[in-house]
Amino acid sequence: MNLLFLFLTGITIGISGAMIPGPLTIFTISATLQTNNKFTGLRIILGHIILEFVFITVVLLGFQKFLSSKEFLRASSIIGSIALILMGILLLLNAAKIKLSDIKGNCEFNKGLILGGVFFSVISPGFLIWWATIGISTIVKALLSGIFGVVMLTLGHWLADTAWYASLSYAVNKGRMYLTNKSYQNIMRLFAALLILLGLRFYLIQPT
Repeated sequence: MNLLFLFLTGITIGISGAMIPGPLTIFTISATLQTNNKFTGLRIILGHIILEFVFITVVLLGFQKFLSSKEFLRASSIIGSIALILMGILLLLNAAKIKLSDIKGNCEFNKGLILGGVFFSVISPGFLIWWATIGISTIVKALLSGIFGVVMLTLGHWLADTAWYASLSYAVNKGRMYLTNKSYQNIMRLFAALLILLGLRFYLIQPT
């Protein structure tokens, strides 16, 4: 399979997946507002990429059957769903206490962005299901062109992810100056509700 084609395939798959709103998108917007840093998305997506590197390595080592098994998908879906619901509830309870003046340039929060990228990726059942289906199948096809095929596919995928989340955090950071404490708190409540709804959706609709 042509290496350029694999690279472009990686970009297409990456951007189509990144543009679907999920826990990582919500975390990126929330974290950008809290850190007041237009480069927040780059740190978050680094954590996401680290996790994907682990998954790709696991697949290449021959564990694709385990990752795509019904038992693994159901267990990860339930655990991830519960985590999303709990995170949403905690954010909802604490939204009223958060003020923009208190979190401007939050350096301590900056330190956890990469870990947050890992956490909000791994607790998303959609992420695991995507890798157990589309991810594994594309990697297996890319392997027909050898390890360089996998490299080109992966680079395209990561380039798309990085471009999207960097653009997202940049846009959110530019819009932050127009927010008041009340509007910020309402946005946090919206994100909390979205996390809870995503958790409930993933919990009620189990992989078959």
